[in-house]
Amino acid sequence: MGFAKTCPLCKQDFFSLVDYMSHIKNNHNKERPEVFVRENGELKWSLRDDG
Repeated sequence: MGFAKTCPLCKQDFFSLVDYMSHIKNNHNKERPEVFVRENGELKWSLRDDG
């Protein structure tokens, strides 16, 4: 399974994390970080062991 992400602002599709991050940095650097997280909750990573 590879990387796939659609920019929430301009709806452009990306299949490389490097390309996506460069796009955000170069085109949307004035936006608040909250804009890039879906309101219904995006997957959040945790290093805590719940087991």
